[in-house]
This record gives sequence, structure tokens and C-alpha cells, in this order.
Amino acid sequence: MSQYIQHGQALPLALVLFVAVAATVFFMFNSGQLVQEKIRLTNTADAVVYSAGVFEARVLNYDAYTNRAIIANEIAIGHAVGLASWAKYAGTTADTIAPYMYLIPYAGAAIADALYEVRDAIDVYTPLLAYTVTLHDAAINALAASQLAVHGPGNAVALASRKVLMDEVAHKNDPDVKVDLLPVADDFASFTQRYSSRDERKHMGQLVHDGRDAFLRSRNWNFGLVILCTGVQLRKRGSTELIDLADGWKSMDTLSAHTYHIRRFRCRRSENPLGFGTAFSDDGLDDSAYSYAGSRSTNPQASNRAESNIADGFEPPTLTGGSIPAFHELSEDALKRDDPRTSLSVRVSKGRVNQVFSGGGSIIKPKGSLDLYQGALARDESAAVSKVEVFFERPDGKNKLFNKEEIGSLFNPYWQARLAPVTAGERALAQIRQGLQLP
Repeated sequence: MSQYIQHGQALPLALVLFVAVAATVFFMFNSGQLVQEKIRLTNTADAVVYSAGVFEARVLNYDAYTNRAIIANEIAIGHAVGLASWAKYAGTTADTIAPYMYLIPYAGAAIADALYEVRDAIDVYTPLLAYTVTLHDAAINALAASQLAVHGPGNAVALASRKVLMDEVAHKNDPDVKVDLLPVADDFASFTQRYSSRDERKHMGQLVHDGRDAFLRSRNWNFGLVILCTGVQLRKRGSTELIDLADGWKSMDTLSAHTYHIRRFRCRRSENPLGFGTAFSDDGLDDSAYSYAGSRSTNPQASNRAESNIADGFEPPTLTGGSIPAFHELSEDALKRDDPRTSLSVRVSKGRVNQVFSGGGSIIKPKGSLDLYQGALARDESAAVSKVEVFFERPDGKNKLFNKEEIGSLFNPYWQARLAPVTAGERALAQIRQGLQLP
């Protein structure tokens, strides 16, 4: 009898231990599920914000590539105009010199005929150059239009596309989450701007002007010897200019023979124009401030004749006359920074009913004393905050050509994205959205 009594007394103790074990197992299960939901939410926030940063970097790099392409096409227009001007000058020079070649015995006629053939070939060649101006101008406008299509007015299209991408990435990771932006930590809308006014477009025009090669900058040479104010010197002058750094291209080439002689005890010089020509991407350009590498000051008579000796095919048909188009670049405020960069913080949240734990969407609903382990959530949701930073950095360090560090701009495509620490202020803003009072 005593043995049965002893066995019966152990049963209540076993029941107590069973309840304790069940509570412990339930607590571990519940905590594990909450931790798993938190990790999943954090990973989703990181994926969402990093995808948004990569999107922003690609937009900035696209702007950089298209801006560089616009500059290349502008330089190509300058070369076409410069070659047309030079060809016209060569043709008028051949036309001027050819009659005198007949004075040369035996070979004079052949030389004159060759010069006339050069002139006729040039008349065929320059319309092709005019056609290339038309093509490059069309390419420039297409590139500028593509930038506007990517950004939209006030960056509205880029921001909307970024939001669609973030929502898609979030729902791929977890269909039940919601993505919210933290406005104070999102400056992409003001990080870039469209430079459209004439003065604003000169920002790119200066880069184009500085990027001209030796042929566009100056086509000058002298030939001949002058001693004691006696002799003849040939002076060639010419250049190709981007008028007012925005309006279009114009080029002038002149060649004059300068004869020196003494008259009334003074050294005198007279000019005899030999060759002259001009070309432009748009008619009516105000080039009064340009000397074309000294052409107007050194060869004034030839320069005056050049104005009425325009290369065949010029002015070519264009959309905007080869002018600098509207383009996207970092905003004026961003360009003032030593290291311009933009950042974005997002808050990803998930409602209690969509989370698998006892207090959420789990089918396990404890009763009685086990109900203490449910775990309450502020405003019935969990949230995670993540931040991305878009910055400029060459992958190879310094510029190999100039051995200098480059400052971020939308003329070099080295924009990258990386996750960044969330600041205390951004965490506080996220906390305000969920409620200042924790459960």
C-alpha cells in the first residue's frame, strides 16, 4: 500500500514540471519566431534600400555617360565646321593661285589644273561635312531627351521608378511588408537638376570649349622672310569657336601675303588676300567678339572676304543649330561640396497579424498563464530601418592621366552604392512613426 501512495505523490510534481517545460518550450518557440521575423525584416530593409541606391547610382552614371556622349558629339560638330572652313579656304586659295601657275614654264599648266581639281573636289566634300553636322545635332537632342525621360520634371519619373523598384524588391522578399521613406534622409530629388537656361548650359559649354584639340584652337603658320622692312610673308590664321559657350559653332580660315616696304622713312605693310573661308552650324551667330586665332586682326581683308565665302552646304539643317542642349548635372548646392553624395533611409514594417508567433498569425494560441509569453508589438507591427549612401569614387583611385583625385560630377560615371549606418535622428524619426511609447 505504501508503494502506491509514494507513486501517487510524484504525479503532481510531474505535472508541475510538465507545465514548466511546456512554458519554456513555448517561450523559446515564440522568441525564435520573433527573432526570425526580425531578421527577415532587417534583411528585407537592407535589400530594399540597397536596390534603391543601385538604382540612383545607375541614374547618375547614365547622366554621366550621356553627358560625355553629348560633349563628344559637340566636338564632332566643331570638327566638321572647322574642316569645312579649312576646305573652303583651301579651295579659294587654289582658285586664287592657279592663274599665276600658267607663268611657270612647262609644268605650270599641270599645276594649275591640279589646283582646280582640288577646288572642285572640295565643293563635293563640304556638303558631306554639313550632313554630319545634321546627324550629330540629332544625336545630341536624342541624348538630352533621354535624360529628361529618365528624370522627368523635377525628378518625378526617377523617384516614381525608384519607389516601384523598392516595393517590388520588398514583396519579392516578403509579400506582407510595407515600405516607407524617411523624408529627412532622402535628398535625391534635390541632388541633381536640369540645366536649361542659356547661362546654365554654359557650364557644359565651358567643358566643350576646353576640350577642343589643337586643330580647333589654332590653325596658324607663317612662311617667308622679312629683312629691314623688305620682303613678303605668308600668314595663315584660323580657328573654330563655340560661340558664347552655348549657341553653336563657327569657324574661319584666312591666308594673306603681307608685303613689307619702306615709304616716307617708315616701314609699311600691305595685305593681299589669297585664301579665305568660313562655316557655321547655325546662321546668325554673334561672333563679333571672336578674332579666330588672330585672323581678323592679322588678315582683316581676307577675314572680310571669308564672311561671304561660306562652305557649300552650310548652314546645315539642324534641330538646334549645334547648340549646347539642356542637360542634367549635380545641383549647385551639391557641386559646392568637397565630396558630394546622396543618401536614403527606409522603414520596412510588417503587421502583427502577418507574423508567425503566438500573438500574431500563428494557429497556436496559448491560454491561461502561458498567455504571458505572447509578446506585444508597438502599434501592432514590427519595423526595421536601413540606409544606403550613393557616392563617387574611381575604382582605380586617382585619375591615371592627371594623377589627381576626381570630385564627383555627372561627367564621370563612377557612382556607386553602399549600405551606411543609420543615424540616431533617423532612428528617432522611425520610432515616431511607430509610437514613442513602447509596450
